[in-house]
Amino acid sequence: MRREPHPFSGFVYSATGDARVRIEHPDNGKYGLFHWDGTWIEGDITHADPHFLRFIGGPDLAPEDDVIWTRLKTPEGDQTPPDGYMFGRMPEGIDRTVGRYDPAPGMHTEDGMRSAAHVELSYFLDNDRKPELVPEVYRKESPLKDGPQRISTERYFDPTYHAMEVEKIWRRTWQVACREDDIPNVGDYHVYTVADLSWLVVRVSETEIKAHQNACLHRGRILRERDGIKASEFRCPFHGWSWKLDGSVKDIVCEWDFAGVRQDVARLPGAKVGTWGGWVFINPDPDAGSLEDHLGEDMIAHYAKFDHSSFWKQAHVTRVVPANWKVAMEAFMEGWHVDATHPQLLLLNWENAADRYDVFGNWARAGHVTIGRGSAHRSLLIDREQLLAEYRMTADASRDYHRQIIGDEVDKFSDAELNDNSYCDLFPNFHPWAGFSRINFRFRPHGSDPDRALMDVIFISPWPKGKSKPPAAKQRMLREDQSWTEAEELGTLARIIDQDCANMVSVQAGMKTKYPRYVWCSSYQESKIRNFHRNYDRMMGLDEYRD
Repeated sequence: MRREPHPFSGFVYSATGDARVRIEHPDNGKYGLFHWDGTWIEGDITHADPHFLRFIGGPDLAPEDDVIWTRLKTPEGDQTPPDGYMFGRMPEGIDRTVGRYDPAPGMHTEDGMRSAAHVELSYFLDNDRKPELVPEVYRKESPLKDGPQRISTERYFDPTYHAMEVEKIWRRTWQVACREDDIPNVGDYHVYTVADLSWLVVRVSETEIKAHQNACLHRGRILRERDGIKASEFRCPFHGWSWKLDGSVKDIVCEWDFAGVRQDVARLPGAKVGTWGGWVFINPDPDAGSLEDHLGEDMIAHYAKFDHSSFWKQAHVTRVVPANWKVAMEAFMEGWHVDATHPQLLLLNWENAADRYDVFGNWARAGHVTIGRGSAHRSLLIDREQLLAEYRMTADASRDYHRQIIGDEVDKFSDAELNDNSYCDLFPNFHPWAGFSRINFRFRPHGSDPDRALMDVIFISPWPKGKSKPPAAKQRMLREDQSWTEAEELGTLARIIDQDCANMVSVQAGMKTKYPRYVWCSSYQESKIRNFHRNYDRMMGLDEYRD
């Protein structure tokens, strides 16, 4: 049973084994009994931290699965190292850090206000033990200027905005459809859906992938409802019309009754296809620019040495979440929500208030060359010399662990790269985390309902180059009412996402009730969100866009 002190109050939360959590005051013996969903049952303590209740008494993982996602076992049985518990089950004997809340006024820098825990980028990079290996893009700083900024709430729930998004974003921009390894053989295909649009992404040859509109040109029936392998054609189950893998028409059943129609149905409408880092992107706009231009040179450079195309897909879990796709996505675009939403992380004196935020056009990164140790919001800061020591220690742990998997190739990486856990985002909806961090998120509108979204969690893991990769993990679909912990392949990330999703439904409801009809995004820590909305306004042709 879990039993932990709250990182701010010190009140002890204990799971009782019946979906209940007992909270005790550490000094006066007062207590409260709650259901893990926040319902008060009895006692003098009548209010509790909802996210800590969930962590202590909510849906859980088996101990062997309750490890950090970067240390999950590979098919060859790599062992989880001692720090594998870092964000999950904490063994006895590990010190818990508790401290009273401090509003943390921040500090002035040349680039504006930053957290009191801020340490300049150059300090870590200038003290890297392999400075010659640090990519130049790691030294680049590009904070978004201006702010705070108001964002209209209607765009999160108004059907008019949803309809505009379909026409102006999902039909006109580059978006991730699948991994190349999802369709390894000729004839393998993946059904990609976004809003009410559906595409067949098919491997036509060993070197070519195409994307076709997934609808019969006769009566509009969907050609394929699910992924498949080794197809030789796409035949409509309604009347039998069929198209070849390259999208050209094969058979028109009863063509004698469709005089003059062949030219119009000669080819399934297609989308542009591009690949990067092992990902397959599509863009339905025939006049779209190149995928490389959409990514930008800074993004391409940041990931270059890791070559994510050589990684294998370890996990893929999808769930409908009860919120607009933008609400869901924005939950993962800043780190300072950790204090309130993931309080268990603070027990290890881990905080994200000092994260760095950079924006580069369609791509943005955060948590770059940062170590989250120390807590500005509890006046528990760590001096820079100790931070550097811990920075090097985590780099060494990463190096030792990944040597088990990719051998001496790990020696080509600097401390900065081995520590790279940047949580990045690419407009409009793809979040490829950097380095060896493995996490990739994707967020899509679910059908025509602006209050529902599809959220994908995909792990890609390093694999020795030149060695055959394991088959790509199959997609697991969770029901909307299921906990992410039922996907044990996600490790401790599942429990963290459960906490994030607990916010989403209330944010979606709050967007509708809030008046005036706008929300605020901060100048720095929510600059990636502001950058998204600048790009969103530009694509949507909205007046809110400011160059």
